[in-house]
Amino acid sequence: MERKRQMKKLFGIMFCLVLDFALFAGCGGQSKPADTGGSGSGSEGEAMGPSVNLSFAIYLPDFDATTKDCVRYLEMIKEATEGTVDFTLYAGGTLCAAHEELDAVRKGLADVTFFPVAYGPGSLVESFMLEYPGVNFVNGKAASYTVNEWFNQVKPKEIADLKLLFALGQGNGCIMTTFPVEKFEDLAGRQIRCGDSQAPIIKAYGATPTVMAFSEVYEALRTGIVEGFYGLAHAGNSVKLYEVTEYVVKDPFYFGTYIMVMNQDVWNSLSEAQQKAITETTEKAFDEFLAAGRDADAEVAYKSFEDNGLKVIEFDQANLDKMIGASGVLQKNYAKELDSKGYNGTKNLELFFELAEKYNKQFGGQ
Repeated sequence: MERKRQMKKLFGIMFCLVLDFALFAGCGGQSKPADTGGSGSGSEGEAMGPSVNLSFAIYLPDFDATTKDCVRYLEMIKEATEGTVDFTLYAGGTLCAAHEELDAVRKGLADVTFFPVAYGPGSLVESFMLEYPGVNFVNGKAASYTVNEWFNQVKPKEIADLKLLFALGQGNGCIMTTFPVEKFEDLAGRQIRCGDSQAPIIKAYGATPTVMAFSEVYEALRTGIVEGFYGLAHAGNSVKLYEVTEYVVKDPFYFGTYIMVMNQDVWNSLSEAQQKAITETTEKAFDEFLAAGRDADAEVAYKSFEDNGLKVIEFDQANLDKMIGASGVLQKNYAKELDSKGYNGTKNLELFFELAEKYNKQFGGQ
């Protein structure tokens, strides 16, 4: 009998403990949500906004330094939005052809793209003016700040249906050759590979432009189909063009413009908190590494060229004057052409020069 009373008492105690635990879990436990780890689920993600996964299309391969910078930027956005804005990378034109990536974002086939203005001569009418030589930037950071502010002030109608995240100016251009170059005139008559948008520049330099895909350049130089390559020093180094060339001429007037844009409907679908986080993250990333992205790459490239036996040529002022004297008219003529079509070409070009002067002074010591 005593044993039954003890068992009954023990059962009562256990029942009270279970009841207390249930009450605690049902009341006190709800005051502190579980850690979601930034996955976009749970109360934190719900407060930030809807969960989205952005398809990011970029024409460059995944190992390229520019692609890595863009991925780093998108990772920062993911963290700033508590994991609610994630992304999937489609590098090397795997989502669609490189020249079609901007239209893909417009149509919703991609959500974000990093696009060269050089790929849009027929559609990026106003901003294409920046592709021509005109300014000798002190570094890539000055060029990028100039371009970014130019886009934000001008607000070209051609991308009014897209959300501009940022714009970059990429310099550190060069002409890598199989023939000796000591002065500007040595380029005359030579067969130089270039992009479609760069052909007028090479022609202005007195050389013969040969447009071909970048992937074909190495073999074309090796077999003598072309005698030189015009483009970024970083690009030439990345595919080891120093193995098939002997000289490299620095071209401080080489200039490429790039825009990072998002589908407008996707941007509009984000909450104010997400948009604010993305805007603040963009400003932070732009200043920390995006604007100056290719400056460090150029230093590595030119050291690599020298280590591999190439002769690096920097023109004196007289030859630089001849270079910009021959090519600088392209930008001014293009601006006048825009004027005739109802755009503010000359006015916007003057703004470009003003911003360039401002940022060359600001970042000249860096």
